Amino acid sequence: MTDKPSKKINLFDCATSQNIIGRGKIMAALEKVLEHGAYCQGPETKELDQKLAEYSGTKYCSTCGSGTDALTLALMAWDVKAGDAVFVSSFTFVSSAEAPVLLGATPIFVDSKPDTYNMDPEDLKRAIAEVKKEGKLNLKAVIPVDIFGSPCELNEIIKIAHENGMKVLSDSCQSYGSVYYGKKAGSIADMSATSFYPTKPLAGYGDGGAVFTNSNEENELVKSCRVHGMSPDDHYDNVRLGMTGRMNSFQAAVILQKLTVFDKELEDRYRIAKRYDSELSPYFGKQRILDNCRSAYALYTINCEHRDELMAYLKEAGIPCGAYYPRPVNTQTAYKKWNTRSVPVCEKLSKTVLSIPMHPYIEEDEQSYIIETMNKFADKYSAKAA
Repeated sequence: MTDKPSKKINLFDCATSQNIIGRGKIMAALEKVLEHGAYCQGPETKELDQKLAEYSGTKYCSTCGSGTDALTLALMAWDVKAGDAVFVSSFTFVSSAEAPVLLGATPIFVDSKPDTYNMDPEDLKRAIAEVKKEGKLNLKAVIPVDIFGSPCELNEIIKIAHENGMKVLSDSCQSYGSVYYGKKAGSIADMSATSFYPTKPLAGYGDGGAVFTNSNEENELVKSCRVHGMSPDDHYDNVRLGMTGRMNSFQAAVILQKLTVFDKELEDRYRIAKRYDSELSPYFGKQRILDNCRSAYALYTINCEHRDELMAYLKEAGIPCGAYYPRPVNTQTAYKKWNTRSVPVCEKLSKTVLSIPMHPYIEEDEQSYIIETMNKFADKYSAKAA
């Protein structure tokens, strides 16, 4: 049995990369912002826009204040408003539903698939048919989520949405760096949103986000909306409703530095995930990654019928873990009025999935300890079941 590591095991690691990059490089980048004084949407944000677009293989990228801002700005560019139906995942963080609700639209919650944990295209079809039959709402958009960093069935979802006159906004807030049939996150749907929150695969040192599109018109609308709806020709003429959604230059400076090690970090996440895949007991259900796709592994998430007991067991062993997400969005207090559909898979997943340590800097002995500890739990509960 591998001994318990002497240092604390982290569920995420938000700091080690600065040692890999070199703390001096990060501090120099921040000092440069202090010198030029363009603290919001300064030269670093413009450089980051360009580099992120190039990385993703999209024509345009507009950075913004957060992943939630990115979702909201994209919907603003599509003029989402009251009377519109926006189909959203329920097994995810609240932002996916929050963005359309803030614009007055109605969220229609869609169930997940039990193996990928992502939006179920067949249930999306059922939800669309229900809204059509009721005839009260305009079909507007679909927001599927790449949950835990794993690409959802975007080709099928896009086909369904387009056949029904809707656009698709990919919530890639957890999946930047993932690959879907040879295409990188951000380049596949009509528009995509991502987040640079400190726990995300490409992480800043605070909030940050970005919107990706191949449409110049959409990109210009996003840029206008993120600064109060400002006209590009007259900064004192706000030609549409907007918000304050700018990225500050300090965050952009940090993310530019983090981007220099991002591919290496993704490879390390993938290596760590493959070891979990091969060595964790089959007692634990593993999230299925679609064929010919690659997860960014924002989290490594298993499925366990005795999750609460496992959580307590891991805590006692000094292994951090997290239940993401213990309440589907449709059951949360602010969203109960829209809880009009049955999403049984989401409800089941909320009670059984558990995320275990996943970041590029897990050491071999730490992962050995995690695997051996979890497998002891699996042996115990498998014997009980027998």
